[in-house]
Amino acid sequence: KVYKVVLFDCVAKDLEIQIAMIFDQQSILEYLSLYEMFISSHYYLKYYETSILSLNELCIKSASVAIRNVDITCFLPLLTHGQFLQNIPSMLESIPFQRILSQRKNKFDNAIVVSAGPSLAKQLPLLKACQDKAVIFCADGALSMLEKEGIVPDYVTNLDFTDLAMKFFQNKENLKQSIIALECATHPNVARSLNAENCMIVLRNKALYQRFNFNDFGYIDTGTHVSHFSYTLALALGFKNIIMIGQDLAFDEEGNSHSKGFDFGEKFEEEHKKYKLKIPAYAGKGEVLTHTTWNDYRIKLEYLFACNDQKAKFYNATEGGARINFTEELSFKECCEKLLTKEKPKFELPKSLTKNRSDKLLVKFKEKIQKDQENAKRFLDDALALKQILENILSKDFILPLEFLEKVYQNIENFNHSLD
Repeated sequence: KVYKVVLFDCVAKDLEIQIAMIFDQQSILEYLSLYEMFISSHYYLKYYETSILSLNELCIKSASVAIRNVDITCFLPLLTHGQFLQNIPSMLESIPFQRILSQRKNKFDNAIVVSAGPSLAKQLPLLKACQDKAVIFCADGALSMLEKEGIVPDYVTNLDFTDLAMKFFQNKENLKQSIIALECATHPNVARSLNAENCMIVLRNKALYQRFNFNDFGYIDTGTHVSHFSYTLALALGFKNIIMIGQDLAFDEEGNSHSKGFDFGEKFEEEHKKYKLKIPAYAGKGEVLTHTTWNDYRIKLEYLFACNDQKAKFYNATEGGARINFTEELSFKECCEKLLTKEKPKFELPKSLTKNRSDKLLVKFKEKIQKDQENAKRFLDDALALKQILENILSKDFILPLEFLEKVYQNIENFNHSLD
């Protein structure tokens, strides 16, 4: 085993991000519930107690975010994996992500990421005026608001594990030249309801998805919320200036969670107010009310922006909501005047794979699933056998031979190694 000592600069601006990067590693994530801060000397406690307690609070906060995102109940991972498997036929008929990259990567510098926060409505007139000078990435929830203003996005992103998002695509005929980018584990009803000609189902950059060798359709960090997907897609396509609007991640002064015209109402997240907390507001103007899930999203976005600050410049032109670190806060008008000086290129929609090729990939996929089922049954049988042995050991009221216990221990180690 390799052991490491990690040193942090406790006054660094990106300290929270550095801690998050460490805590997010799989090898550490498994042990976060054992976290404890040890103070090596009473001298430090006497003179640096405030700093130590502040650092401890930051570590606990970062650990909590990491654990919440993992979903230790496994409900969501199991659900989304099942949906991913159901989406494979639809994915094989859709536009391969790698063809989009080959055609469009590094062809233009300026992107606008549109989210459905309460501040979006005031930005729509200017967005309409400059839509030919920026590539627009639209979260599915903001789509209807753009449609009402005659704004056609270049990309629409979606990663909902429920089929509520079907309501966002009621007017999909208006999107014939737009790419609808679906995360591979989105609800199958959403995937099946859309036209393969302008739909792109993208695989996440996780071993769980890479193991099937559908390399034409991957890979990208889609994150846990739809705007995160928009940002990573824009980064993958090589955009150098990424402007965000409607990215409030907070309630407005009237208590609205979403922009005027949102399909499910402006107070859609009202129930989440019971998990409310206050955080710094945009431009440092006081504080705004948010909730735990939004705040986790914000922290994840800051992590994303900090890790990619050499690839792109992130401009927060929301002019409302929460302050998001590692972005430059600039009005939308200033962003447009500063950056949007030429028209964006036009592209034809890439073709999907031939039926012959997609059929061959589907056959290989089914063969791999069959092997997975066989392996899963074997693991389950082994686990049940070990469980029975351990229960027998615990039920004995006499000391068992050391050689026998060592053999059981080795069997457990072998089982754990097989799982890894």
